[in-house]
Amino acid sequence: NRNRTRYRDRRVRLAGLKKKETRKEGRAEILRTVKPTRRIEKYQTGMGGQTTRYLDQWETINMKDFIQQGFTLQWKDNQSINNLERQLKIMKFRGTEEEAKEYKIMLEEELKENIVIPIKKEQIKWYNPTFMIKKANGKWRKILDAKTLNKQIADFHFKMHDSTEVKQTIRPGDWGTSLDLTSAFHHLIVQAESQPYLAFEFQNNHYTYRAMPFGTKHSPIYFATAMEPIMQQIRMKTEIRIINYVDDILLLHQNKEYLKNMTQRVIDALKYFGFTMNMEKSETAPSQTVIFLGWEWNLANATVKTKPKKRLLLLHDLYNMRRWVRTGTEITVKQTAKLIGKLNYLRLQFQEASLFLNTMDHQKAQAARLRGWNTTMVMNKTAIPDINWWIAKLRANIPAQLIQIPPQMTMTTDAAPSGWGSTLEKEQEM
Repeated sequence: NRNRTRYRDRRVRLAGLKKKETRKEGRAEILRTVKPTRRIEKYQTGMGGQTTRYLDQWETINMKDFIQQGFTLQWKDNQSINNLERQLKIMKFRGTEEEAKEYKIMLEEELKENIVIPIKKEQIKWYNPTFMIKKANGKWRKILDAKTLNKQIADFHFKMHDSTEVKQTIRPGDWGTSLDLTSAFHHLIVQAESQPYLAFEFQNNHYTYRAMPFGTKHSPIYFATAMEPIMQQIRMKTEIRIINYVDDILLLHQNKEYLKNMTQRVIDALKYFGFTMNMEKSETAPSQTVIFLGWEWNLANATVKTKPKKRLLLLHDLYNMRRWVRTGTEITVKQTAKLIGKLNYLRLQFQEASLFLNTMDHQKAQAARLRGWNTTMVMNKTAIPDINWWIAKLRANIPAQLIQIPPQMTMTTDAAPSGWGSTLEKEQEM
């Protein structure tokens, strides 16, 4: 079968990651099986794929081949490429005049930085829709919609660092600093064979990603694979505790001055491997109040609460939802699911969170089952008490204690049929 042979040949040529999983320290590690190929690189400037200009440095941690070969799409099965070929069509940019203007500015910057490059129409094997969204700070973000492409590439089970790990790592009295990388994913190159599948159109011109884009489900895995050896070296050679989530890095230590010095060493190490620091978003002065993963962590007393900006946005969403429920206004099923997802994320601070989402979640699931995800629904007024609970909790924003305080007293009760009683005993100190 010609298609099957072509797929096998492609898998032999693909390098970067192999779809094989082993468990190491509770995480799924994607094993590298790289056979390097010579890359004739004509783009020697800009942020796009910048790490390929630091191959000698990457060789010191046995990652030269991985970085040189670059980001590689790995297909789900031998029909994946054919499935895309059958659906291939130009996905034109559709947006307002303002969005098109901002898009053009951003595209020119991406071309300058060699993040994207022009591509001939006949070379394109898949078009991805692109659009613009306005961020909360008023700035714009260009989005590559790789939803259809993601359906045809392999699934990897990979656990990212999260807020639970931060909770387990923090010690009372810690000092913290946080680092942010500029356009982190774009520092990795895209393998030449994968570039035709990352194409997009704008104003009758055709482009593709030369640097790894945001949007594909493989991107976070490749980036984490590149970062992990660097993080391991830092852990081995310093006494700081370090947690990284994609481009956000948290550094912790009990000694303020030591942390300050080590933070600069970490910055130097990241630059050594070709990464660009976003110093505006980084907090390099040790503090006992740090913002990380959308949370405000108080390291002095080991507590956590929703950061102010996020809290205000959630309250805005909840007030709107309460008004719509009271007036019987139709809302989309996806809109409801999005709010539930945001609130469910707050379990770290509010342990009872899931109990006060049951009513909304049940109504959302019922609407999706009966009418489909791309429809509207009217939320029953039985959800109002739960919405009020969330509003009260977020308005108070009482921090959650990260470290469980052991009980000082134990009460034992007697539930016998003939009378009852209780005894109170003081816990013995060890």
